[in-house]
This record gives sequence, C-alpha cells and structure tokens, in this order.
Amino acid sequence: MKPRLTFSPIELKDLAQIMQIEQQIYPNPWSTKVTYDCIQAGYQCIKGECSEHPGEISCYALMMIGFEESNLLNIGVNPKFQRQSLATQMMNRLLLISRINHAKHMWLEVRESNQAAINLYTKLEFKTIGVRKNYYKYTDANDKKIKEHAILMSKKIRA
Repeated sequence: MKPRLTFSPIELKDLAQIMQIEQQIYPNPWSTKVTYDCIQAGYQCIKGECSEHPGEISCYALMMIGFEESNLLNIGVNPKFQRQSLATQMMNRLLLISRINHAKHMWLEVRESNQAAINLYTKLEFKTIGVRKNYYKYTDANDKKIKEHAILMSKKIRA
C-alpha cells in the first residue's frame, strides 16, 4: 500500500531536516543558503509527510514558476521512504501547481547517471530535449573531481 502524503510549504524550521536528506541522496547536495534563498524568493517549496510519520519529511521539492512555464529546481526523497511512489506523488503535485499557475511546460535537468529519476520523468511523459555538457561539477568521496552532463527534459502541461 502506498503511503499517503500530506503536502505543505517548506518552512525555515525544516531546513536542517532537508539538508540532512540532501547529504544522504546527492553527491553534490544543495547548500542551506541556496535552499533558504528559494524559500525567501517565494518559489514553490513543498514538503511531503507520510501520515504514519508526522513531523518527518518524507520528500520535498523546489520549483520556480515563470511566465507560462515551471522549472523543477530540486526534488528529494528521504532514503527511508524511497521506492514507495513518493517522487511520483510529488511530481503530480508539482504538475498540478504548474497547471494552476498557467504553465504550458515544465522543465528540469537530471544527472545523466540518475537512471531512477530519468525513468520516473519518462514515465510521467517528459521528453529529452537536450544535454547540458559538464553541468554538474563536484568532488566525490575519494576527492576526485567529477564532471557530469545534465539531461534537459520537458513536459507539455495540459490545460
């Protein structure tokens, strides 16, 4: 049975928990400052909590709404809750928010090695429209400099 999510805006008090998740799931996690700036800028910053685990962030996303478009900036699922359709539920929420805000397309970049995310976006009918060369640059756990391409994807949002 899929966990039921309750969605609400990310608050400043949530930053520590979100940063902890970021550290666990990404090789180059966002900084607290970047996430804070997204909240302060009024972007769509949403968290999801499972009813069985109140107070614990199960997933989160940050999205920018522009003129007739939305841009997924970041999405994450707490490792404890992965493989339970939470990313799909969050993406469907973001697509709804995009539609309500009259976006005609949603855009996103995804690390070329993140096959699970690429599979999710493909299942949700996102199309690959390009590649951003060496978009992700970071140092791995072995102190090796990594450059990785981003796949640029888009989905037409139905009115």
